[in-house]
Amino acid sequence: MPSLAAYPGMMRRARKREGLRVCRAAWLIGVSVREYREIKAGHRMPSLDTYQRISELYGWPQTWR
Repeated sequence: MPSLAAYPGMMRRARKREGLRVCRAAWLIGVSVREYREIKAGHRMPSLDTYQRISELYGWPQTWR
């Protein structure tokens, strides 16, 4: 998983690339808007299941080597 500092930029770019609003992205990932924003801001680390859903939505790799 990337460091918490990388999430704001990664999530913002990926969400805009997909043409999603925050509320729709949160719904597709299965978290509340508040939790989505906390993850994006780096205040919360996503669970492995949540990270997997984020990866599937945004097309990110699920392993970091």
